[in-house]
Amino acid sequence: MGGFVYVNGEVVEREAASVSAFDRSFLYGDGLFETVRAYDGVPFLMVEHLDRLAGSAGALGIPMPVRGTVAGAVARLIELNGLRDAYVRITLSRGTHAGALAPDEPLKPTLVIEAHELHPYPPELYERGARVIVSSLTHDSSSPVRRHKTTSYIAGVLARREAKNRGADEALLLDPAGRVAEGATSNVFCVRDRRLTTPPLEMNILPGVTRAAVIALARDAGHAVDEAPFGLAELQSADEVFLTNSLMEVMPARSVEGCELPGAPGPVTRTLCRAYAKLTARGRA
Repeated sequence: MGGFVYVNGEVVEREAASVSAFDRSFLYGDGLFETVRAYDGVPFLMVEHLDRLAGSAGALGIPMPVRGTVAGAVARLIELNGLRDAYVRITLSRGTHAGALAPDEPLKPTLVIEAHELHPYPPELYERGARVIVSSLTHDSSSPVRRHKTTSYIAGVLARREAKNRGADEALLLDPAGRVAEGATSNVFCVRDRRLTTPPLEMNILPGVTRAAVIALARDAGHAVDEAPFGLAELQSADEVFLTNSLMEVMPARSVEGCELPGAPGPVTRTLCRAYAKLTARGRA
């Protein structure tokens, strides 16, 4: 774990890092966060992560810190903690509760940034593919905050616990119409006849930074990419299925709700894994 943490403008030792017991993120989940992966000490797709954070902060009425301040603090923490391959968490809260559930005046936001040594997913998981289940939880496609990465993350926690209890690596959430929405911590893609399909943002899913990067890589490689709804049966009958997020990158799936996917990981997934690795290499060059 990293030795130093950034808290509201100060870099302090981890043991001294604290926020108020009345912080609204703690009391109500009234905050946002971003998880950024760093390669060789360089945060990857930092601009895109800050864009998403700023977009969500604007939508939810949370004051956004100066981007240069955030980026500078991230770089400083990585250096102070002596990290090369790392994961960084940026947490932005509306601030300390002042008595009103919906405050009349803007509060002073709380900004906490952590940088830790990365413990990547095991290589054998990429070789055999992840086992994916369908969660008993339903994706709330009508929620105005579902597309934002809020600190109210209990649905993801419960879905991931469900996956662990069933011996799986990830859990998918279906919307009320039975369509595949997203994973507990990931976006999902399926491949059929070398054509990719991923659920559209209009389904109120998280606009994954890695999702967007992979869509661009696939199109650059000549693959058609559809952002369109699909059901569980379509996913289970696909040629290939893979998951994406900043820490796992491109993760092939071996099975979906007990249905084995022969030949996983498939050729398109392998190609995109290599392309993504090259992209991260360029990002730190």
